[in-house]
Amino acid sequence: MPLTKLLCLALATHACAQSINGLGVSGGNGSRGGIGSGDRPVRHAQAFITDGLIPSTPNSTRQLAEGPAPVTSRSNASAGCGRRVVIVDSSPAGRRQEMVGFGHAWTDSTVDVFNTLEPDVLDQVMQDLFGQDGNNMGFMRHTIGSSDLSGRQYSYDDNGPGFNLGEPDPMLTNFSLGPDGTAMAKMIARMGQYKGDVFLFGSPWSYPGWMKNNDLLIAPVIQKDGGQYPLLNNSLNIKYIPQAVEYFTKYIDAFRDLGVTVNGLTLENEPLNYQGKSCGYPCMYLDAADEAAVINQGLGAALKERGILFMAYDHNTDQPVYPYRVLQGISGSGVAQAVAWHCYQGPAPNYTVLNDISRLYPGTLQFMSECSTYLPAAGSVNFGVAQNFIPPVQHGASGASMWVMGTDPDFGPHSPYGGCAGCLGSIIVNSSTTYTKTHDYYMIGQFSRFVRRGGVNYQVLQGNEGNALSSNQLYIMAVQNPDRSWAVIFMNNLQSDQEVVLSFSAEHGQFWEGIVPKMTVTTWLIPSQQILSQTNGTQAASMAPPYPFGNGSMIHPTGSGIVTGTGFSACSVTSTSSSSSSSSGSETVLPVPNTSHTIATAGGA
Repeated sequence: MPLTKLLCLALATHACAQSINGLGVSGGNGSRGGIGSGDRPVRHAQAFITDGLIPSTPNSTRQLAEGPAPVTSRSNASAGCGRRVVIVDSSPAGRRQEMVGFGHAWTDSTVDVFNTLEPDVLDQVMQDLFGQDGNNMGFMRHTIGSSDLSGRQYSYDDNGPGFNLGEPDPMLTNFSLGPDGTAMAKMIARMGQYKGDVFLFGSPWSYPGWMKNNDLLIAPVIQKDGGQYPLLNNSLNIKYIPQAVEYFTKYIDAFRDLGVTVNGLTLENEPLNYQGKSCGYPCMYLDAADEAAVINQGLGAALKERGILFMAYDHNTDQPVYPYRVLQGISGSGVAQAVAWHCYQGPAPNYTVLNDISRLYPGTLQFMSECSTYLPAAGSVNFGVAQNFIPPVQHGASGASMWVMGTDPDFGPHSPYGGCAGCLGSIIVNSSTTYTKTHDYYMIGQFSRFVRRGGVNYQVLQGNEGNALSSNQLYIMAVQNPDRSWAVIFMNNLQSDQEVVLSFSAEHGQFWEGIVPKMTVTTWLIPSQQILSQTNGTQAASMAPPYPFGNGSMIHPTGSGIVTGTGFSACSVTSTSSSSSSSSGSETVLPVPNTSHTIATAGGA
């Protein structure tokens, strides 16, 4: 057994650090990095705030607004009643996974509406999303063929009058990206003009219809929600695994020919979606054994040759046995592997299952690959982004992406038969010259602007409060960026401002004090010890910020950005649970789902 795995198993209460070494990048020769990178270091303490409240009128809330920066203190005497003590284990023992980034998904809806924009307006949208002074997103997904956010259904080899109606094409002579796939590749290639270090991964919602078992009323039958779903209806026909391997290889190479490097691949979006044609949009059941077989029968070698990361599963946290079966099935294949998770488990996702993957399969990267904000209401509070970005990172994820990036005002174009007909993106295109940056845009920016690729997540020993099943939470993540500065992100879903005293275990005698406003996501940027020593600490904390993210319209209505209110927590200092590898504070670790439960297949696993 490899030494790294032995060490991980010995340290059963700790998640093993995972490296992103060797991951490729997608895009052209655009900008790399951003604040916190080696060539753009943090030189003073800063704070940026986005209110959880979805504004009813434009610019009425703080949206990536500059807030009062934390200040240094040489004593922890202030860490008493009414102040929340936050301790980051910045020692080697607290080091966890390296970060890839945060972002969104390219869908046909996004490509369609972006292509309606005037050239200069499209340029500004791309700057807002990918520029160093914009959201600087670095972890992006795209759909392979159509999804529920497509106006029509298609694959790259329908070979017939329409989706699911084609004849077998065993030599894939009719393979083509078609107008939709070509438009997507060309739009993604533009992304590289603004951001050159994006990690891009692709996901199909379905394989070409002729590769599937269709309308086969064969036992076993799944009983769910009062309906019967034949398991072999709308599932991969394993005799076409060689064609599936060729299909993915051709897609990767076709995107490369249009200037796009694919860096990661999931073999099926939501592979346990067995609803067949009642999905209302493209979907397909893919058993874990069959997913492993596609890798073992040629795709693993093709991905390895092209330097592409294989990302298993791509579905909810309630079936963690699925990625176990896949990783076990591809053992020895040599392909770089990861696991992708969705957020849709009810009543809440259980991200603690990521810890088990890290212990059993050391070095396997993990990501939260899909979550969405559905029909948001102006005037309501929404922490959906932070609630599904911070906990996965706390439990081992190296990045996260929200679902649809751009739509029209009617949440489309989308499938007329079902799917996400109310999913909010970051950008709403209103006309050829106007667009809206939504609440999700500013929430994602709290992560993508300040966490750099290659930064390292560290364990937060003390300060977290609540869990996904409680009504209020204070979630904290702490990443040390490549310039050795810290990005500490707080989600304060409490009813009071939190006066925080922050310390790093390996930086003795150095404390940071500041206010995290209630009902906000707030990011603190803390300079490196090297910068602090050069500027004598206090001077660094009080310098005027040279990196003005956003503009005056994003500042709090008071005009100052200063937090009002004095409601601090009353002596509520919490401590970490020794049984959780990266869970901290008083968070209750949710029970691991019944991992022995799986949907049996006719051929077994």
